[in-house]
Amino acid sequence: MKRSVLFPLILLVALLPVFGQEKPAEKPGAADKVVTGDQLYSEITVEDFETTPYSDKDMSFTKSSEQQAGLSIRDQFPAPISNSKKYLGAKIYGKQGDSLTINPPKTLVIDKFCKTISIWVYGKNFSGELSMFLKDADGKVHRLPIGKLNFLGWRKMTVVLTDQVAQEDKFLTQKRQLEIMKFLYKPGNTGRLPLWNYFYMDDITAMVREKYTDRQNDEW
Repeated sequence: MKRSVLFPLILLVALLPVFGQEKPAEKPGAADKVVTGDQLYSEITVEDFETTPYSDKDMSFTKSSEQQAGLSIRDQFPAPISNSKKYLGAKIYGKQGDSLTINPPKTLVIDKFCKTISIWVYGKNFSGELSMFLKDADGKVHRLPIGKLNFLGWRKMTVVLTDQVAQEDKFLTQKRQLEIMKFLYKPGNTGRLPLWNYFYMDDITAMVREKYTDRQNDEW
């Protein structure tokens, strides 16, 4: 009986140096830093509403009876982001079935590969929905829902671009781009009478990276 107990103990003592040789995993140093996909992306500003004049001529809206609408650059209570002093105010007197279209007076271009597009929106608890129209590198126009504005205050709203949006350059000498064409707001109130809907827009940004290029020379 004593021999059967001593043998496992002797074996365990003999193996202790072997276990002691195993080292814990080391943290990567500066030379072998792990780079994730997100680290390839950076945020750029597409429109900050600071210098571009917007007015009623940059909008259109349905007018079946007594609908009204308006656009104006404002400078009180901008979005809580650095260096923001001005933003765009929009209003429409309408109901469900009506719409307000905002046509930017300058071309809003994204010439890098884009993962997401974000916009700061101030909602006033209306149930209307805001959408964006984006022209991809093939010239196809996509309507991308931004979301319902049934909240109060500033909120950063983000649209994720899928593989359905063509972006990559087909040839090294052919640089292709995305273009934000317009924004569409549709009131959500379902009553018989129209109501004033208000919302406000600040910085439009995009998460982008450089497009992949083939730098390998196959003549070898």
